[in-house]
Amino acid sequence: MVLTLNWQLPAGVAATVTTVEQPGNLAAHVNADPAQVIRQRRQLIQHASLPCAPRWLQQVHGNHVVTFSQARPTQVADAIYSAQPSSVCAVLTADCLPILLCSDDGSEIAAVHAGWRGLVNGVIENTLQHFHHNAKNVQAYIGPAISQAAFEVGVDVYQAFSSLELVDSATFYPHIENKWMANLPLMAQRLLHRAGCIKVTLSNMCTYSDARFYSYRKDPHCGRIATLIWKK
Repeated sequence: MVLTLNWQLPAGVAATVTTVEQPGNLAAHVNADPAQVIRQRRQLIQHASLPCAPRWLQQVHGNHVVTFSQARPTQVADAIYSAQPSSVCAVLTADCLPILLCSDDGSEIAAVHAGWRGLVNGVIENTLQHFHHNAKNVQAYIGPAISQAAFEVGVDVYQAFSSLELVDSATFYPHIENKWMANLPLMAQRLLHRAGCIKVTLSNMCTYSDARFYSYRKDPHCGRIATLIWKK
């Protein structure tokens, strides 16, 4: 099934998250049968009543943002923005953060793929810069991602977020020597607030513990779910 989100959107805009069961893996880069992926992408268009096919990105844990009109097959980017009618912005994830953005009037939308590297390298800020609306007039949704209880990280991640002044007892708690449990959704929320986007909804869904979703940390050979936002 595709999920109904706990997020109030303006008229003319819709959003959803896919699951392992419906329509299944949507990524072509995970040693999946390409024909099966194509079938499941078509099922998604039908089941979610999308106005068009998503323009899928080649995500590289970077901070590049592409517009819907510019996006081409295998476009290298980690975020997609649109102000066009009847457009769909989507990202694929399996533990990383899917972040959806929408202006209060529904005229601008975006989807962001943000692992810890993307957060550190400014993918949220770069995406918000594409909006003509001030960030205070943009709302955000942080979709299913790995939760703090399952996300063990090392010194490299700790130091990267320390450089952004995001390390405290809520974002990192000690686990074993030189290992911490990190709260990626909370740090994304703080970065959104810091950028001026204060209306943030967290899904509070964990990809590691919830069988509806794929988790790369649980299974490195897993598929990918999609998190989508579109203008009807």
